[in-house]
Formats: sequence, structure tokens, C-alpha cells
Amino acid sequence: MTTAKNLSSSPGKLRVVPLGGLGEIGRNMLVLEYGNDIVVVDAGVEFPSSEMLGIEMVIPNVSYLLHRADNVRGILITHGHEDHIGALPWVLRDIPAPIYAPRMALEIIREKLKEHGRLGGADLRVAVAGTPVKLGAFEAEWFNVCHSIPDAMGIALRSPLGTIIHTGDFKIDHDPIIGEPFDFARLARLCAGGVFLLLSDSTYADEEGSSDSDRLVAESLYRLISEAPGRVFVASFASQIARVQIVLDTAAASGRRVALLGRSMQNLVRIARDLGHLDAPEGVLAPVNEANSLADHKVVFMTTGSQGEPESALVRLATGEHQDVRLRPGDTVIISATPIPGNETAVYETINELARMNVHVVTSRGNMVHVHGHAQREELRGILNLTRPKYFVPVHGEFRMLRAHTELAVDQGVPEDHVFLITDGQILELDAEGGRIAGESPAGQIYVHGLGEWDEAGNVITERQVLSRDGIVTVAVAVDRRTGRMLGQPHMNSIGFVHANDARKLAEDTLKQLSSELEGSKDDRLELSRLEGLIKSTVGKFLYQRTRRRPLIVPVIIDV
Repeated sequence: MTTAKNLSSSPGKLRVVPLGGLGEIGRNMLVLEYGNDIVVVDAGVEFPSSEMLGIEMVIPNVSYLLHRADNVRGILITHGHEDHIGALPWVLRDIPAPIYAPRMALEIIREKLKEHGRLGGADLRVAVAGTPVKLGAFEAEWFNVCHSIPDAMGIALRSPLGTIIHTGDFKIDHDPIIGEPFDFARLARLCAGGVFLLLSDSTYADEEGSSDSDRLVAESLYRLISEAPGRVFVASFASQIARVQIVLDTAAASGRRVALLGRSMQNLVRIARDLGHLDAPEGVLAPVNEANSLADHKVVFMTTGSQGEPESALVRLATGEHQDVRLRPGDTVIISATPIPGNETAVYETINELARMNVHVVTSRGNMVHVHGHAQREELRGILNLTRPKYFVPVHGEFRMLRAHTELAVDQGVPEDHVFLITDGQILELDAEGGRIAGESPAGQIYVHGLGEWDEAGNVITERQVLSRDGIVTVAVAVDRRTGRMLGQPHMNSIGFVHANDARKLAEDTLKQLSSELEGSKDDRLELSRLEGLIKSTVGKFLYQRTRRRPLIVPVIIDV
């Protein structure tokens, strides 16, 4: 396979290199390169699946950029969601480029870098819609779009080959709760000279129709909150500031006060208020301790945890572990979100725990308590028809979503050989004559746990999966330092492998087999590496024959 390090940018060509986000939900990071100039769009995290045991987050592999770091003219941010900005503390460590971001995203990034001790020296610059920024061979200009967070923007990049449009995450809402509608007029002006390449959000490209407006959620939440006989808890993404505004307005209209649960909810509400995105009616916000003293029908709690995150406020409420608030029978919990793919199990476990507490749970199944923030097929058709791109690359989505978007683009008139379905790591080169896959770059997952980081080639995840499935067996053997021969009998211990009632007999039989193998070895002196290999193979084979399982076997050699 051709590696990124061996590839040089072809003269007169635009190189498109996705480092994440094309083939999964999350970890969005896209490299655009012309000559010696590089711009990066977004740098997000992917939230771990249930198989990634203990992993806190997954970040992009930036190997492609490491020996090109001096060529990176800027990291351009579309909006402030974690799957678009969450990897910046790690990316900036290796790629210390200036960051251009919309106001809300920039303040969230500032808080994130401060939390990771990386704020000092960071070059943070606000991106203003309609104000061009020169970045080497590129010139970037942001334009307003609608999404489920304030200040979401798309980016137009003028290049020597023509204009590149990156939509960012978007939907079309002509009457949003917060912010301005999608700026079609500006986008049309940016496209007036033709669009060389369109990169467009694919999250709901396989769903016909158009996305719903948050106005529908406002009507539904008003009814549910005003009619609830007791306390109401509304769980939502902390970044869904429009949802917070709906709850604040509803609480004020129904004589309730609102308390915020969860650090991220409190931080993002503060940022949104400081930036003027959130208008809290006078006296409606209350500290948690004050809310606890109010009559049940006078309070709403706005909380994090709509995705079943283990340490979130809603999960701690569901398990009775929240330090400030306890759920009671008669409470109403509204989960104003739908599960992100991969989070379904955690969400439904949380709902089950809430049901056990005899509270009334309202979800998006059969209730208009959530609308998503991504365009569906009718909206995507509109963008394709407005931009009329020479080339098209679907971004942001699982493979089935990307596939659906490519088919839609062809249906809308983009020539089939000008539509490129690429995935993470593939290097696409484009010029006026056409495009081709010019190689591949490392673009796999980098796992983060505490201060540790591992790539997919490491053994950490595999070993954790083995441990979770079959447990661990340790075998201790004492060896004479002078002769290299075994002293006494081996000792075996297991964790998570067999029931305690069976462990003793199985250990005796296993060690009898191992002792026979060691004593029958033809070598007068066993090297440590050979001894470890003999222990692993003998014990592994015997245990599989007896149990049909393959525990992780750890030899412990005691040199006497």
C-alpha cells in the first residue's frame, strides 16, 4: 500500500484526504491540499462503542499531517459539536495551526483547551460570516446554516481550481428558534462563478422528505410541561440551546422555574447567554438547592444524559446516585433526543432504570419532543441544485448514508464519474480533467483512555475484549537461575474464567499437563522466551479442550 509519507502533492491538483467522518458518525476531520498549502476542516471525536472497553473517546489519526505540519494554514471549524471540535487538544499538540471558528464554537474550544492545559499559545480566531480569510492558495468564507447548535456555518473555499463548498452539518429551517435561517442568498453568491467541488452532510441522505422544525418541539414540550402534575426533568444535548430556550419560555409561561443539572449544561448555557444566543426570562433560572425547595408543580430540571452517558446527570438520577436531586414517583422525565447510533443500549438501560423508579418517561417514540439537526433528501436535492457542482463528495456519515447521497447526486445531474464515494484515508486528487484515488493515508482510530493513546494496531483493545469474554489465567513457574530448569510445581490462578467451584480441579489438571510438558522438554536449559511460549501453548490448548474458551494466559517466571 502506498503510504502518505511517500506521496507528494501533485502540481495543479486539489487533494482531498478524509481523516475521519467518512464511514462512521463522528471523528470528522477533512484535509484539503493544493501545492504546499493545506487547510483542515474540523477535528472531532468519535464516541466509543460498547466493544471499546474502558475507552473514553476516539480521535483521528493525523499521521498524514505530521510531516506537513508547517504547510497547515489553518484548522477551519464549522460548529461547536464534539464530533467536530473534540479532538483539538490532541491535534494542536502535533499541528499547532491557527483555529478559525464561529463564535459559539470558539468559546467552547477555549474552555476545552483550558481544561486540557493547552490554551496557552493556542491561536484562536473568530470566523465571521461573509468575511474572507486568506490561507495560502485558499481563501475561506463562512456562511450561516441551521443546525442543532448556534453559530453553525458552512465554508466556501476559493482555490486556483475553483470554489469548494463544505456545507458542515446542516438542515433547512425557515423559522428557527435561535439564529437566522439558512443563508441561501449568500450561498448563491458564493456559487455564482461555479462550484468545483461540493462536500455535503450525508447523515440523513437515506431518508426521504425534509427535516422538521424545532417549532414543533416547542408546541409539544409546552403541552407536556404545563400539564405535568409534578416535577419535570428534560434531558437533552447541552449544546441544543434552542431546546433550552424552549424549556425556559415554557417554564416562564407555566409558572415554573428551571434548574440546570450537569456541568456541560451549565457551561454551555453560560456561554450561550454571554453571546446573546439565549434569552432567560427574568427570575426563571434557579439554583438546584432553591429548586429543591419549590413545590413539585413549580420546577423543571434541564439535564444532560440523553445518550445514557455513564457519568451524566440523568444516569445518576436513574440510579439514585445524584448528589443533589432524587427522583420520586410522580415525576415526569422527557428525553428530548434520539439515540446516536451505538448508544441505543445505554439509552434503553437508562429508560428501564427510570421506569423502575415509577416515574413517567416520555421519549421521541410517538411524541414530538425532538427533531434532528441534519438535512434529509429533499433538502439535499436543494443544495445540489443550487450549487450544481463539477465534482461531488459526500461527507459526514456511515457508508450507507454516503452511498445514498452519491446516488442522489447522480439523480440530480452530477456525472457519475464526477461523484466520488471515498472513505477515511483514501486520497482523492482532482483537477479540471477529472479525479482519481492517488493512494491511502493512515486514518484509523486512535483510542484515548486517561493519558494513554493506542492505535488500531495495538493490543490493548483486543486484550480487553478477550478479558471481558473469557477472563484471565496466570501461571507462575519458579526457575533455577543456574540450570534453567523448573523448581517445584507451577501455580495457576484465574479471574473471570470459571466458577469458583470448578477452578481448583481445573487448575490441578492443567498444571499436571503443564508439568508433564515441561519435564519432558528435550532442552536441558529453557530460555525464558521459550518457556513463556511453552506455557501459553500448553495451557491454552488444554483449557480450550476442557472449556471451549480461550482466556488470556499470562506466564509469570520467577527467577530463583
